Amino acid sequence: MKDDYSRSISSRYLIGKPDAHKTWQYMHAIGGKASQLTRISPKLVPTWVAITSDCPDRRLPDVCDKAWKIILTQALEDEAHPMGEPPIEHTLFAVRSSAMEEDGDNQSFAGIFESKLNVYVSSIEHAVREVRDSALAERVLTYQEARDLSTLSVPAVIIMPMVDAKYSGVLFTKEPVDGTDRMLLEYEQGIGGVVDGTGDSMTFFLDRNNFYETSMLKATLPPYDEELTHSHPPAAIHTIWEEAKRLENNYRKPLDIEWAVDQDDKPWILQVRPITAGV
Repeated sequence: MKDDYSRSISSRYLIGKPDAHKTWQYMHAIGGKASQLTRISPKLVPTWVAITSDCPDRRLPDVCDKAWKIILTQALEDEAHPMGEPPIEHTLFAVRSSAMEEDGDNQSFAGIFESKLNVYVSSIEHAVREVRDSALAERVLTYQEARDLSTLSVPAVIIMPMVDAKYSGVLFTKEPVDGTDRMLLEYEQGIGGVVDGTGDSMTFFLDRNNFYETSMLKATLPPYDEELTHSHPPAAIHTIWEEAKRLENNYRKPLDIEWAVDQDDKPWILQVRPITAGV
């Protein structure tokens, strides 16, 4: 595999994973969520690009077209990537906001801006525009007013290939309700349901010193998946557990980590942010 940080994206309005070592130069342009991606071990993050917040609307057709081509080119150069080998027109992407105020130390804006999953190449520009326009949505303005925040700028937008997930979930490095030192892991089949609250899931407390010391909190998965319904998380999650501890040590605060494990049992981390409430 090539060094993930050895290639640079040369574009006025695109910043991506290969440019992560220069994030301090671009933080205001790529926003909070994209900046957090640069702190994850490169081998655990899918290839991504961010359309900067200052990209003019008139440039979006060209910028979006370049963005997905960069992602496909760089992802397929890697020995491991989350996409499989579908025809280009069937390749799916996630399109997410990355406002400067998002995923910060004091507020997360979790679920406030628009996110689009399972986006085809032909729909990327439309999805990007929807995400950018969501900064003016009523829920965003209400959140902003309730916290006495200044007027929000147009968010940057992250484009990332969808992981063909066998299972996915979230890991809190500190249990957020009671504030104990246990980690809280929740996961389900496929992708998306744990994060948006629509799925049937498994929930575990994890010991931060011994991955194999766990206690099941609840199990609401359908009974047909033996791999997910046993009394311990699948082995692939061990890598995510290790990375979570490394990240928490670097941030020096508890974290909320969104992750997925693909059909080849390779773990991916899709998002990380400080826990801003409950601990």
